[in-house]
Amino acid sequence: MPQFLIPARNSRHRTACFALYRALLRQAPLIPLPDDLASSRGPVNPVKHLVRRAFRRNTSITSPRLIYPALKAGYQILALLKSATSSSLESSNADHSSILSFLRERLEERSRSLAAKAAHAPYSRTPRPPSTRPRPDAEPLLVNVTPAPTPQNPNPRPVYATPSRPRPLEELGGSGRRRVPHIDLASDIPFLRIKKPQPAFLSHILRNRIKKRVQRLELVQAFHEWDIPSAELEDEWEKMMGTMLLKHARSAREKRKWNRGDMDDGRGDDALLDMELAEAEAIQSDYRNHDTFRQTVYVQGIMYTQEALNRDREDQVARAEAMRKLIMEEAKLAEQEKAERDANRRKRWEEKMQELHGEMWRQLFPDLDKEDGLST
Repeated sequence: MPQFLIPARNSRHRTACFALYRALLRQAPLIPLPDDLASSRGPVNPVKHLVRRAFRRNTSITSPRLIYPALKAGYQILALLKSATSSSLESSNADHSSILSFLRERLEERSRSLAAKAAHAPYSRTPRPPSTRPRPDAEPLLVNVTPAPTPQNPNPRPVYATPSRPRPLEELGGSGRRRVPHIDLASDIPFLRIKKPQPAFLSHILRNRIKKRVQRLELVQAFHEWDIPSAELEDEWEKMMGTMLLKHARSAREKRKWNRGDMDDGRGDDALLDMELAEAEAIQSDYRNHDTFRQTVYVQGIMYTQEALNRDREDQVARAEAMRKLIMEEAKLAEQEKAERDANRRKRWEEKMQELHGEMWRQLFPDLDKEDGLST
């Protein structure tokens, strides 16, 4: 094959490759396979899958040095498949057994790789994203203990408690020493930093709350910039229509009053004039009662959204208050436990000195009785 010739652009080369490809695909279903191997790739024949995968892997090859062994291997596989389905028992059994053993090895390798991927998902090629769901055994840090609304207090102030914390010393893991958490803010949303790294579900909750708060603030801004001006224009239009209806109804009624003798009954016109007067009076009544489009947008849109923001702010303040109390309790327990550790350490040191020097050790260290703790 000439060096300047590109195989993929040669019609004879393409015809030969497609003929080999079709021959392999036609021969693959003729191989009898057991049920476990036939269903290993779902509805697709596993031999067909391997043929398609090999040809797809070699589509970008343009070098004759690589094309020749690839085509040679394809013709050898075709001969193997034909031999496995031939009438000769000895050769067909040997070739068929070799095909089955190869497929079983591939199936075992695939099962091992899938098991390793499931066991070590973060180290696979496509690791699963960390779950944002809390653990099933996780206890909530804050519990809403807001009292039920009463006629005297229909909107009680939210109150939160921390029943699962502070934990006793026996339940602390790690070094066994209590670490006092500290409060932090994420876009005015308080939360406690207890451990590192930050749990994924905590980041998920913070993102959702920040997103919801930003959406509400943008909604209030959109009401002021777009909906309120549109509602004012609509109110102005209604006011103009009401004035025109009232003026038209009054002038028409005055004309009818003076020209009653020259006209017919006109009961239909009187009913129409009454409808116009009633509509004009309804528009004026809406203005007197402040029942306008602008007022509706302001009350149902801006005030409602601002009340939601205020309720959310009160809820965050109540959460921060509960977190502050928890931090104070944790700090108090940490000081007590530190004092107990210092006392136990001094006691062990005194016992060691008693064992080494007897009663003479107090004369060796006369200043220790004046100190509150053991100096280091």
